[in-house]
Amino acid sequence: MPSPRKAGTPLQMALFAVMILAPISVLIAIPWLKQQPDNFVFLYSGVAAAITVVAAFANSILFDRQLDEWQRTNARFSAQWGWAAGAGLMALLLSLPIFRDWMVSVVADLADATNPDDTLAILAFTFGFGGVVLVQGLCTTLLSIGWTYWKSRPARDQ
Repeated sequence: MPSPRKAGTPLQMALFAVMILAPISVLIAIPWLKQQPDNFVFLYSGVAAAITVVAAFANSILFDRQLDEWQRTNARFSAQWGWAAGAGLMALLLSLPIFRDWMVSVVADLADATNPDDTLAILAFTFGFGGVVLVQGLCTTLLSIGWTYWKSRPARDQ
């Protein structure tokens, strides 16, 4: 049975706020970003994404320290299978014409493209999605190798 959940620390609340505010700043800035050069838009979006990921990573470390074994098992199971289920669901959604049409229309609205090429937009999104899945797999492999190496050290080095 899990132990009662504790309230977050002020640092955790601040990190959570950063996780929310960074992507919201990109959404709010879209009208302004449309007037900026592409390189600046990519830099701004990349910095916002990096800030979100770093804040989420730090927050997850702090949160993990408060978990008991039952909750850690739950987190391990959901982390192991959640990203795979999400990736599979996204692949299924990409096969649905209604989702693809919606996705292209949203991108067209954001880019002020009156008549975007549907095939190009879907292909670009699919390659981006595939890239994310490949990088997740690569990072999972590298972290597994690193963890194995770290835990396999002789006792005197630990």
